[in-house]
Parts: sequence; structure tokens; C-alpha cells
Amino acid sequence: MVTIKLDESLQDSWQLPLITDYIKRWAEKTPDNIALVGANKEEVYTYKEFDEIITLYALRLKEMGVKKGDIVAVQWLSTPEFFFLTYGCATVGAVISPLDVRLQDHEIIRNMNKIEPVAFFCLGNTPLRDFTQISQAVFENVKSLKHIVEYSLDGAFDNDAEYIKDFNALFSMDALTPLAEDGALVNELKETYASLDKRDPHIIIFTTGTTGFPKAALICNENTLVNNAIFSREVGLWGSASRFLNSMPTSHVAGTCQGPMTAWFVGGTVVTVNIFQPDLVLQFIEKYKATWWGGVPTMFHMIWQMPNYQDADLSSLLYVLYGGSAVDITFLEQMQKMAPSFGTALGMTECAGYFTATPKAIPIAEMAGQVGQVYPELAPVTIREPMKEDGTAGEEVPLGEVGEICVHGPIVFLGYYNDEEATAKAITKDGVLYTGDMGYFHDFGVYRGLKFAGRRKFVIKPKGYLVFPDEVSDFINQHPDVDQALVVGVPHKTHVDGVFAWVKPKPGKDLASDAIKGFCKDMAGYKRPLHVEFWPNDQPFHVNRVGKVDVMAMTEEAVKVVEVLKKEDKWD
Repeated sequence: MVTIKLDESLQDSWQLPLITDYIKRWAEKTPDNIALVGANKEEVYTYKEFDEIITLYALRLKEMGVKKGDIVAVQWLSTPEFFFLTYGCATVGAVISPLDVRLQDHEIIRNMNKIEPVAFFCLGNTPLRDFTQISQAVFENVKSLKHIVEYSLDGAFDNDAEYIKDFNALFSMDALTPLAEDGALVNELKETYASLDKRDPHIIIFTTGTTGFPKAALICNENTLVNNAIFSREVGLWGSASRFLNSMPTSHVAGTCQGPMTAWFVGGTVVTVNIFQPDLVLQFIEKYKATWWGGVPTMFHMIWQMPNYQDADLSSLLYVLYGGSAVDITFLEQMQKMAPSFGTALGMTECAGYFTATPKAIPIAEMAGQVGQVYPELAPVTIREPMKEDGTAGEEVPLGEVGEICVHGPIVFLGYYNDEEATAKAITKDGVLYTGDMGYFHDFGVYRGLKFAGRRKFVIKPKGYLVFPDEVSDFINQHPDVDQALVVGVPHKTHVDGVFAWVKPKPGKDLASDAIKGFCKDMAGYKRPLHVEFWPNDQPFHVNRVGKVDVMAMTEEAVKVVEVLKKEDKWD
């Protein structure tokens, strides 16, 4: 089987330039150690097998004409094939862009036309949903595509559309193996790989922006590897002791750059679950003796509420981590019972994940409200005044004062793809990333902990997902009987953030909340309002001094409504 050998001069260096270099390192040093487990189908791959399959995927991509710098979009679950494709793209210098499986066709088309991919790897008809409508819509509306490849979870391909290619016909082992005999193709791949650099991008993850619509964050190898270096210190498990259960979605940095790639950074094992299901997480932690797992608080709550939770054998767990939302003391006490070590961190897509992490073995009271310490040699963090009008960073604020959390160094992403204006609003001319989050440093004596003070942007995070209020409002505004809509987030016990919609009907129109909720079924499920409240159509929304809608005031009004809903058992 053909492979690309790691440069001998890099064999003993921890500072390898490419994410793929770490797979090659462990394939040479520990070839028989388990790299990847597809838990749903009990598929097991050693590092040697993982490296060989990645190389074969890269050869196929080369043969399909995918070049360095090309973008490959994928809407898949977290299967082994997803990671083979991710690292295959990285091997040829292509940039993979995972898209959320909950997105509807118009949302997929919008995102794909922003990044202009040359290939789209899609799903067919699955137990989750029928994705064939999306592939047809993409074919008709995304003109940059040269390939649309359909992957079936059960291996059965029954799509007779001429524009769809069968994944198994291209990427089964029987189809891939002959490519290793093509000397010219192999040499071309080796030449491409030798040309790759740590600052070459390898993934695009869609995130939010100042307009409230998703933007394409371009992440390079070095961004991810610095994140891996930070996160691996926090987890503190190395080699075969690091067995990570991955249940985060492929469209999130936690399910790509952060969790799985950190495990492979240290030569560990990734046990991947197709999609988060609390019963399967418990089952697979026990079955595969996972030593660490992480998720958003909602995931923890769902697992703790499982009827068999108390009987599950979680004795293998050495570390658990939560992130994405604030939690209370009761939550932390429950985490303490789950594993001997636990923590949290602060991160963002634009840093390929976490850039802080809480110290080990600190008291719960000390952990509450903070998001960890900084690793200045890897990712310096400062608290600053707003960015200056000339595009340079604002001044640092004194210790203990609230300002905007800013990140420096090689962990800062390359920018938003094809969006110089948005990039300039996020990264200063001197390379400082403004996160949009407010916070301050607190001196705990032996270290300084970063305290989170709130979000600058009004992004809603139900169950850890990002919901962009303007996007949902604009969608509701398309209803023929709606005059104006405004979407805000209100605290929710289960979802953490609940999506709340204010709707002002057009004069003379009598709308019902069910009509709006039904209209929103064309959006991804996590974006849909949990409650729709109607505003009198003869009154304007609250506005601020300059005549813009006062989102804070409207949120306060929503909170009042929710207090009534709680008493009626219609919220939480």
C-alpha cells in the first residue's frame, strides 16, 4: 500500500507543520495502535491503515482534478469516511468545508455560493432524512461544482440522476487500491504534499458575523495545531491513554479541529459517533473505554437524565469538558461526579477551537464564572478597548477591568473567505483578533483566570448551536402576512438559550403562532422559534436614540413574556 513518508528531519519534532504529518508520525512510530473507531458500525482502523486510506483518498481526489486551494464541501455525519475525506483533502492541499446536516437546501446553496466548491459530497436517503432534494437543488444552483458524490450510510446507491456519482464506485477499497499502481499520479501527489506549508488552509467552518449571517472562517494547519497543543495540555492524556469519544457535529470546530485532531495530535484514539444520541454516548463510553469526552451543557443534561445513567459504567472516564454556555454550581457538582478531572475553556471558530483552559484540580467555586488560564507562548490573550478607527488594536485595559477579549499569534485564523470587509472588522492591521466577547482577568494567585462577562453580539446558542437572529428574522419576514419580525434569545433551562420571535402582523391580518412555526419548518430545526409572540401592528418595536430597534429592550420584554409562560409550563 502506498504512503507518503514523513520528512526524516521532522521525526523527533513536536512542531510538525501539517495536521496530516501527525497521522504519518504515529503510523511510523505506533502503526498498530488504534487511530479511529466508527462506533455505529464497529469499524476499527490502526494508524497504519488510517494513513494508507488517507493517501488513497488523496490519490482519488487528485485523479478527479481536485487541486491545492480548491474547496470541497461535504454534508455528512461524523463517520470514518468523513475523516478519511478531511485528511485526504488536506494531503492534496484542498480545503474541506463541512456543512451542518440540519441545513435546508436554500441555506446550503447560500453557503456554497459563498465558497464556490469544486466538489460536493452529500448524503442520500437516510433514516435521519432524505437528502436527495438538497443534491438536486445544489446541482441547479451552484455553478462552480464539477462533482457531486453521494454517500449512502448502508452502502446502497439508488440515485439514477446523471449528475450524481456513487461514492462507493470511487472510494471503496476495491476502487481505490489500483490508484496506488499509477506511478505518475503517486509522484504528482508527493510533489504536492512537499509543497504544503503550515499556513496553508485546510478547512472552512461557517460561523456568525456582524451582519448576523454565517461567514466562512478559513482555518490553516498552524491554527489547528496550536489549538491541539493547548487542548492536549488541558486533557493531559497521551498516546493510547487518550481515547476520545467524539459526538460533536462535523460542521463545528469541536467535531473536527478541536476534539478529534487533538486526539490524533497526541497519538490517541478517536471513537466517533455518527450523530449525538445520549443513549449511544453512554453505551460507547462503556464499550470502548473512552477516557475523555466533551460537549455543550445541554448534552450533559440529556445524558444525566437518561434512565440508565446511574447504572452506566463510566469508570474509564478520566476527563470531561463542557463549553459553549455558562453553567451553575449544581452543574459543576454533577460534572465532578462524572469523572475525576473536568474543566471548561473559551474558544471560537476563528481560533480553530479553544485558546484557554481551566487549571486542573481547582475548587468548583473557583471554576464558576471563569473560562480558564492563558497559554501566552502559544496564544496570547489580552483585554482591550474597542478597535481603533484606523484598524489597529485598542489599548489594553488595567487588570480586573472589563474589555473585549482579544487573541494574538498563530492561532488566529486567516480570515473570512472572500470577505475582506468582515475580516478587517475581526482582525486588526497588527494581527489582533477581536472575539466579540467581553471579559476580564482575575488574579487567583498562582495564575490569572479569564472571567467571561457576556457576548458583544446577540448570537443565540440553543444546545450549543449558533443561531443568527437576523437570519431567522429575515426568514420570518418573508411570510406574506408579516410586517416585521425580531428574534432574540431568552434563557432556557434545557436549551440554555431559547429562540424567541417577536412578530408584527401586517394591518388587517390575523396571524396565529402555529402559522409562523409552520412557516419556519423550512429552516434548520435548531433555528426555529420556541415561542412566537405578536406585537401590536399599530405600534413600533422599541427603538434607541438613533431610531434603530432596541434589541436589549425587546429582549427584556421577551423575558417578561417567558416568566408568564413558565408559570403555564410552556417554557423550559
